[in-house]
Amino acid sequence: MKKTKQKERKNRLNNNLEYISELRCDPVSKDWIAIAAVRAKRPEQLIVKKKRRLITPINHCPFENPVASGHQPPKLIKYLPHQKEWFLQIFENKYPAFQPKDVSIIEQKYGPYTIINGYGYHELLVFKDHFKPLSDYKASELAFTLKALQERYRAIAQDKKIKYISIFHNWGPSAGASIYHPHLQIIAIPVVPPRVEHSLSGSHRFWKKHHQCVQCALNDFELNQKKRILLKNKKAIAVSPFVSVEPFALRIIPFEHNPYFEDTPPLVIEALADVLGKSLQILKKKLDDPDFNLFIHTAPTFGKNQYKYYHWHIEIIPKISISAGFELSTGIEITSIDPDEGVKYLKS
Repeated sequence: MKKTKQKERKNRLNNNLEYISELRCDPVSKDWIAIAAVRAKRPEQLIVKKKRRLITPINHCPFENPVASGHQPPKLIKYLPHQKEWFLQIFENKYPAFQPKDVSIIEQKYGPYTIINGYGYHELLVFKDHFKPLSDYKASELAFTLKALQERYRAIAQDKKIKYISIFHNWGPSAGASIYHPHLQIIAIPVVPPRVEHSLSGSHRFWKKHHQCVQCALNDFELNQKKRILLKNKKAIAVSPFVSVEPFALRIIPFEHNPYFEDTPPLVIEALADVLGKSLQILKKKLDDPDFNLFIHTAPTFGKNQYKYYHWHIEIIPKISISAGFELSTGIEITSIDPDEGVKYLKS
């Protein structure tokens, strides 16, 4: 029966229809997305040539000398081997969304609403090089960065009031970056965010039903299909998911099952950094240096034995399309490129 359905789908995709549309359901979140691929339109036609990204002059950059610009002294400062200049610093955001004030987490009711005081952390990882985007760093430098993030993550996680730590990188104005100088952000909060909760519950549901991690099952499926894999090595893979929320979206995921980013061994981090770096280089070259969001999805900081079913990973979402009325009103994203075709273009 499955083979018949797969054959029917293949026949539909190979016929001469100008427009192919499919609704696909994510096995983790159970969210639906629509693949509405215009067959007459090639992937490269979606790449809109944009103006060169505006580079803020160094003498106006608040990250060139963070302390002189009014930031607090660094929580962590790292030097590459045999280098005199610092490579990266992690320090508190000058305008934090959350602050680690020495207070209890207080929950209040306001009519039908629930309020919790904004306890937490909001820190920045800033690179020394003002002009070097993440895509231009070598694998060894990206591994060095990920290990620094692990170190800071473990330090923040010691605070038992914190439930979740989000690590992300916004590149370009359309991705929400208000400052050009390349940097990542770390936000730690006393609740588990709803999208993460969604991912956790979906992963747990799959684990209970199939006795297997859903991300491991998806890795096996993609290795078998061989259609949506951009890159891989012995320890990590970059794949455009079958259910992609945006054109050319990528998931970077270690093969080794591990719920926790912060506990990932150095050799796995190094292999994953190699795949990550090459993926970013390909996106920059093939998509004309797009704005993008990059983020780490990992298990919460509490209940260390509670999330054995989860599998941490990195997501990269290029800003190719804009969510509009249908997407915002229904929660169903419309993706205009089939991931199969997207990866084929990126590899061409």
